[in-house]
Amino acid sequence: MNETERQLLQPLALMVAQYLVHCIEDTELDSMAMSAGEIALTVLAGYGLVSLKGGHRIRGDWTDVGRQFLEDARKA
Repeated sequence: MNETERQLLQPLALMVAQYLVHCIEDTELDSMAMSAGEIALTVLAGYGLVSLKGGHRIRGDWTDVGRQFLEDARKA
C-alpha cells in the first residue's frame, strides 16, 4: 500500500476497531448487518488486514498484519 492508502486506511481501521468489535477479546469483527460495516470489512480484507468469515452477514478477524497496522494507527 502506498502512503495515501495508508492514510485513508488508518482511520477506517480505527473506526472498525471501535464500532465493529463483537467480542470482549477483540477477536471477532461483525458488520452488524450495516452496509458501511460490510464495506469497511471488505476493503480492509482487500488489503490483507482482515480475514472474512462466512455466515448470514459479513464478519471477520484481524490478521497479524492487520493487528500490527491497527497498533501503528493508534500510535500515529
